[in-house]
Amino acid sequence: MRRHDRQRWDHRDLARWQRDRVPFHGRRDHDQHLFRRGRSAHGVRDLFEQRSPGVVPVAAARLAARPPVTLPEIPVVDLSQFVGGDEAQRRVVGAQIDEACRKVGFFTIVGHGLDPEVIERLRSAALAFFDADPADRLAVAMPAPGYPYGYNRLEAEALNRSIGGVEPPDLKETFNIGPIDPPPRPLADMTDPDERAVYAPNLWPATVPELRPAAERWYRAMGELAATLMEAFAVGLGLHPQTFAPFIDEHGSALRLAHYPAHDGPADGRLRAGAHTDYGTLTILWTDGMPGLQVMSPAGSWIDVAPVEGGLIVNLGDLMQRWTNDRWRSTMHRVVLVPGSSRRLSIPFFHNANWDAPVECIVTDGEPPRYAPTTAGHHLMEKFRSTVM
Repeated sequence: MRRHDRQRWDHRDLARWQRDRVPFHGRRDHDQHLFRRGRSAHGVRDLFEQRSPGVVPVAAARLAARPPVTLPEIPVVDLSQFVGGDEAQRRVVGAQIDEACRKVGFFTIVGHGLDPEVIERLRSAALAFFDADPADRLAVAMPAPGYPYGYNRLEAEALNRSIGGVEPPDLKETFNIGPIDPPPRPLADMTDPDERAVYAPNLWPATVPELRPAAERWYRAMGELAATLMEAFAVGLGLHPQTFAPFIDEHGSALRLAHYPAHDGPADGRLRAGAHTDYGTLTILWTDGMPGLQVMSPAGSWIDVAPVEGGLIVNLGDLMQRWTNDRWRSTMHRVVLVPGSSRRLSIPFFHNANWDAPVECIVTDGEPPRYAPTTAGHHLMEKFRSTVM
């Protein structure tokens, strides 16, 4: 049954659910069904009070203490220990993620299970697209300012403007892909133009027919991986593992192919991607290993992110920082020109919550919320529009 066919959850439903709930003891399939009943912001706050046994005191103490952070390294997390591990191993991974998200907001995952063939097919198709005749790329250009999908030419975006900056446009070109499944309800029933934009049709190049199947396969794999990460996030926060599941089951995420052409001349202060934070819940990033990605430390200095062979980089978005009431960090990052910069390809997957997912700060007892309630969709589109040239 799709979301628009279900009744909205109210406090009577919450009361019934609280009476009937079954504690989590590894029965994830049962709990997934149980938690899909709840979609209100109050539901998330109340779920916080149902933290997993054994994790509660540590999580609550950390939330209350908020210790000062120090200059971090980018941690490496083996996700296979969460997916295939027992409860103790899952808690260890959750604690590793919690520490990384509190200190720097970035970490690298290994043991993620992404098929190397999926990577190679999309890498090859992406390069074929960016090497195609410019007219072929422009044939699938974003048709209007603010349209989120399709080709975006070189220097058509200035990511730094999403945080109020004035840096010049980025030295990159992109191809952007949105949801690949039908929207949760007919477009004709969507009265909000921003919601319709999220579910706008994707544009596919006729000259590179292999791009669509490769991108769609990647999109599905990233959606599954993001759901696993959100489950690990919940464990790291001391919440029930399925806390976030009802808010991401019809996510409007975006996949981007980002091409940074070779640049032999002086940088002259230009950046391949201006300093910015990401907007949604989390980003999963594949890169070709070329240097340039930098993360801002808590002390305000830039840290080079060294690629890990076979790893994927994960960072938090602004929505997750807001959701966790600033417990976790959505960290500033950028891509710089290094001397003799060769071409660079990266493939970020920007995971977002459901369009209408209510986002209310998860707080401990006595802790005031730092942000007003919002919905995931409006938060996303406000950020996106601010970067369009």
